[in-house]
Amino acid sequence: MRITNNTLTGNYLRNLNRNLKAMQKYQNQLSSGKEVSRPSDNPMLVARIMQLDSNVRMNEQYEKNIGDALGWTDTADGALNVVTSTLQRARELIIYGANGTLSDTDRSALKDEVDTLQGQLMQVLNTNYDGRYIFGGQKTTEPPFQIDEASGKLTYSGDSSNIEREISKGVNIAIPTDGSGITVTEGTSLGNEDIGSLFRSISEALDSGNTEDLSGKLLGDIDKHLDNTIRFRSKMGAVYNRLESAKERNAAENLSMTELLSKSEDIDLAEKMMEFSTMRTVYQASLQTGAQILQPSLLDYIR
Repeated sequence: MRITNNTLTGNYLRNLNRNLKAMQKYQNQLSSGKEVSRPSDNPMLVARIMQLDSNVRMNEQYEKNIGDALGWTDTADGALNVVTSTLQRARELIIYGANGTLSDTDRSALKDEVDTLQGQLMQVLNTNYDGRYIFGGQKTTEPPFQIDEASGKLTYSGDSSNIEREISKGVNIAIPTDGSGITVTEGTSLGNEDIGSLFRSISEALDSGNTEDLSGKLLGDIDKHLDNTIRFRSKMGAVYNRLESAKERNAAENLSMTELLSKSEDIDLAEKMMEFSTMRTVYQASLQTGAQILQPSLLDYIR
């Protein structure tokens, strides 16, 4: 095979260009801090990085969902605590009102307080979190509880659905938001299943001095409503505990995936500096070698 000056020059320029590209690659890695900057650098690695990055972003969204649900359930638990206290106060008034020695004035004062407690219940059950009503089912934009002007009873206008939050891939958790689950209780005497009706019955019994109903069925009914509220609060507490556990698991997963992402896309600075220095030395040696190869010409021999 005949080796000409053009052959030597062409081979040299190709090798020089290859060394220059390698040095540029290390320069890009050092300036960006990333192993790859475009898919053509390493298609398999880029695909892995994109998948890990997508998982990290998804986990961050799950973290926001969990945080929102925790705030919601914590607010709901505080409201349920007030509901429990209000019902306990109503129970005390029933017991006090069942005393046959009370005067009409005393019972009238008790009736007024019972009516006030019903208004307090409405206010507490209309608690909102971040502008959304927490006991209206999925109807979160309007107050779910009102006092009916005609009957004077507490009424519910929300729906019977609960709100769900996705806290992990394919994992949803239902937050108890159906307000009727708080105000409607089974097993009470006829007509007092709804807490608004019960308060109306208590008010009427105090107004008429019906101590038999106060000490009998109405006292039993308020106890059942109290038990129901405590059960509802227990469900809320169980959801809160599960969310806390999901939050810890999410944080651990996010840390693990972030570490994997960093190992996949971030460079080892010391290693890349060494590789860049080596390639720069190779490139400079190539230039020096090229100066020796390209120097001779026909004029040098004519001289």
